[in-house]
Amino acid sequence: MGVDKNIVAIELGSSGIRAMIGQKRPDGSLQIVGFEKESAPDSVHKGVVYNIDKTIQAISAVIKRIEERQKVFVNGVYVGITGQSLRTVGNSVRRQFDVKVSITDEIVEGLKAENNKQDYPGAEILDVVPQEFRVGIHQTNEPSGIISDRVEGCYKNIIARTALCEAVRRCLSGAKLEERGFFIAPLLLSDYLLTDAEKRSGCALVDFGAETTTVAVYEKNILRHLVVIPLGGNNITNDIASILHIEHEEAEALKRTYGSAYTEDNEGRENRMINISNDRQTDERRLLNIIEARQQEIIDNVWEQLNVYTERLLSGIIFTGGAANMRDLEKAFNEYHHFEKIKTRQLPTSPEFNTSLKLDPQTNTLATLVAMLRRGDEECTSEKPMEPDLFDKTKEDPTFQGVASGDGDGIVKNNKTKLTEPADGDNEETPAAETKPQEDSKPKKPNMFSRMGNWFRETAGKLVEE
Repeated sequence: MGVDKNIVAIELGSSGIRAMIGQKRPDGSLQIVGFEKESAPDSVHKGVVYNIDKTIQAISAVIKRIEERQKVFVNGVYVGITGQSLRTVGNSVRRQFDVKVSITDEIVEGLKAENNKQDYPGAEILDVVPQEFRVGIHQTNEPSGIISDRVEGCYKNIIARTALCEAVRRCLSGAKLEERGFFIAPLLLSDYLLTDAEKRSGCALVDFGAETTTVAVYEKNILRHLVVIPLGGNNITNDIASILHIEHEEAEALKRTYGSAYTEDNEGRENRMINISNDRQTDERRLLNIIEARQQEIIDNVWEQLNVYTERLLSGIIFTGGAANMRDLEKAFNEYHHFEKIKTRQLPTSPEFNTSLKLDPQTNTLATLVAMLRRGDEECTSEKPMEPDLFDKTKEDPTFQGVASGDGDGIVKNNKTKLTEPADGDNEETPAAETKPQEDSKPKKPNMFSRMGNWFRETAGKLVEE
């Protein structure tokens, strides 16, 4: 009979570092038992780590809180990879034969291996999604067994800047965590939120985040397009803060309270005044104009990625992400681009959340973390070591000084160090055990009693002679 596994996932986002722990049972069921987050300003932007040290500190902080609450030691984590450089690039590989042959699995694998050699300056291939194969004049998803003298494989290579994964690995190493696995976050999210029927008939998942908006297009159960747009909800907040000359926190609160992606132009509508900092006011219409202008820019960029696929999106467009909570977002998209098959999808209702967690299971900002826990299958924790008993050992040897407390990474360590090192500028005193051999090798100087004894012996010898 198997045992439960603790799976830990972290998400490096522009709004901070978040970590979640879940217990996976042998039957595959999952219960989420812990969630922590830590603000990490100026450390991660648009999915890219900009400050290694600050990111390490934030990761260590959330992991330490999970360890303290769950009474475990976290030694490994799963991480979701995203970022503005993440995108798909099409590529095709052809092979011509002198005579007609039966296409084998080895030939298909050879095409994929050749595709993987494709070079992208400054970027690397994270994953490869086969599209279709052209065998002779036919197009198929399963070329093996077909007889032809020509075969062509079409692929979507998922690429990102070379430094993306390297920076994440450096952060994990600095936080003393092992990498249990990297997931491409948009693909993981799509597998979790979209149904097979939606991906088969054609749909697009648009994840509105804080600093990026990710678009993933599926058709016939295959990823057709993936791109990360470097615009998100924080751009709206920054516009409000800049134009109204207020702090970012106040601008975010105004956006959440009054914000709408689309409002009807109604001349008879009452224009309310809104109180802002420093005893000032602004009219609601001005605030809405700021929000709608940037929101339209984000929507237009999304449409630019989707307009060539709209005829094939039979299941429509699905919105998700924290910034998808903006009121009337679906209405705005419909008004600007006349596409009606739009819906917003929250995190699926499930019994995975522990009732002791004060989390809203319907929030769509936790979907990526939950998806990682569901996919992860390696144990990420061990039992926390017992705190050492320092009292007796301190009595035994007063030259030891020790502490029994966490050192920031969640591991309780015994920091005893024998005080044999001299302070700066002091002379070190050599222990007796080290000087004894040197003393034995030198002739000993006679002391006062031995000198007197020698004098009496000499005097007595002279008297006998006389």
